[in-house]
Amino acid sequence: MDWTQIIITILTSISSVIVALITAGYFKRRQDKTKENLSKKQLMKQIQHDEIIHYALRELRRKYNSDRVYIWQFHNGGNFYTTSPMQRASITYERCSEGLERKAEKYQGILISNFTNYIKCTMDNHMFYHDVESIPDFALRALILSHGTFAHAATPLFDKENHLIGIVCLDWVFSEIDSEYLLDDSFTEEFKNIFKQESSSLSIYL
Repeated sequence: MDWTQIIITILTSISSVIVALITAGYFKRRQDKTKENLSKKQLMKQIQHDEIIHYALRELRRKYNSDRVYIWQFHNGGNFYTTSPMQRASITYERCSEGLERKAEKYQGILISNFTNYIKCTMDNHMFYHDVESIPDFALRALILSHGTFAHAATPLFDKENHLIGIVCLDWVFSEIDSEYLLDDSFTEEFKNIFKQESSSLSIYL
C-alpha cells in the first residue's frame, strides 16, 4: 500500500474532524448567544409589563381611595400522589398605603381548594362588600377581617380563551369609601362595572 496515500487520507480525516468540531462550536456559541438575546428581550418585556401593572394598580388605589390593591394569579404547584396537578394561587402584584402590611409576602402558593367559594362568588360578580361583616362565609369573613379590612371588592381576570387567570382586589382598611360608589349601603352597579372594565385590561400583561 502507498504510505503517502495513507498519510494523506489520515490527515484529511483529521482535518475533517477538526473542521467539524470548530463548526459545531461556532454554531453552539451562536445558538447560546441567540438564546441569551432572546432571554434579555423576554426579561425586558416582562419588566415593562410589570411597570404597567404596578402603575395601573396605583391609579386604581388612588381613584377608589382604597388602602390595598392586589392581584391573585393562578398557577400549577406540583402534583398529588394521584398525579393530578395541584392548583394554586399567589398574590403577584400589590400596592398598599404607607405603613400597611403587605399580603403578598404571606400568600404564595396557596391551594385553590382553600377558597373555592371566594373564586365562585368573584366570578359571579358577588364579591363586593362595603361591610366585610356581612360576608356569609364565616372562614372567609374571618380571614379578611384578620387583616383589618372593613370593605372588600374583587373582580375576575380572563384570558383570550375566557379562562380565569387571576383576580383583582381592593381592600379598605382605614380609608373611607367615596360616597359616590355607594348606594343604600352597597356598592353601586356603576362602580362594579367600571372597576371590572378597568381591571380587565390588565389580563394582557399577565
